[in-house]
Amino acid sequence: MKNCNNSKSSLVVGLTPHGYKISDLRMTKPTFHFVKDGSGSMLIQELDTVKLNRSRKISYFVPNNIGMLISISSKASNRANKIFNQKFKNSSYELDVTKLTGNKNDAISAISTDVYDYIEEIQSAIVFAYTALEAFANLSIPQDYVYQIKKNSKGISESYDKTAIERWLSLKTKIKSILPELYGTSVVDKHTWWGQFVTLEEYRNEIIHQKSIGSTEFYKPYFKDSIFNIINCIESVISFFYVAHHANGKTNEVWPWLKEHADIPSVEFQQSQFEVTGNVYQGFK
Repeated sequence: MKNCNNSKSSLVVGLTPHGYKISDLRMTKPTFHFVKDGSGSMLIQELDTVKLNRSRKISYFVPNNIGMLISISSKASNRANKIFNQKFKNSSYELDVTKLTGNKNDAISAISTDVYDYIEEIQSAIVFAYTALEAFANLSIPQDYVYQIKKNSKGISESYDKTAIERWLSLKTKIKSILPELYGTSVVDKHTWWGQFVTLEEYRNEIIHQKSIGSTEFYKPYFKDSIFNIINCIESVISFFYVAHHANGKTNEVWPWLKEHADIPSVEFQQSQFEVTGNVYQGFK
């Protein structure tokens, strides 16, 4: 099936959301199209295609961009956690140079490799967690939204459209002020995840905007147990807005799947928007 508005293809994966199974959390959500009088419905999953060469191409369900970023961060965090528990918290694995026996050069070299691997994974997890939240915030702002900032001491007020918001306003402002206004939430800075997000932003900025090549002090907090809660705050942040939006009987089609949220967007069916191009049994045009 092809959407006539955007020329994108989709596959009908069911008649209703009932019984739909999420095969991969990185996948874009299907959309439930229903006829108002109850005479029909369908659940469609958007498809994409990429050419490998003249005779071969790949067809796949469209990934959710936010979900992809969350997945990259989560996998890096899990790999880091494995190193942390199996090596650094393992009392049988000596790490202190003053207590090492045998060839200290070889021993410290091996420890150093573990440390470097761990730092790589933690930094990947931090950067992609923050990028996931940036994508979530930007994609959650409607095209026609305008953010108004109250008058300053000079009596001047400022207005930002979506493009200006994305370009000029900080992620902190988007999460603390703009998204709560859009989705009718409670005050965000009273929640535990807010402090974790602020710390995540600090750690990300230290990676991206390094001031001195000789400084390694910013690595030190990575070796605290709390680092994993800081990285994993992204799901708490997104879930916070999910819950508020769901309470109003709504869901956002661009939001990713979360383990505790399986909302499927629904719209009234418009026959003029679709063209049948084939089926899974007989192939496609």
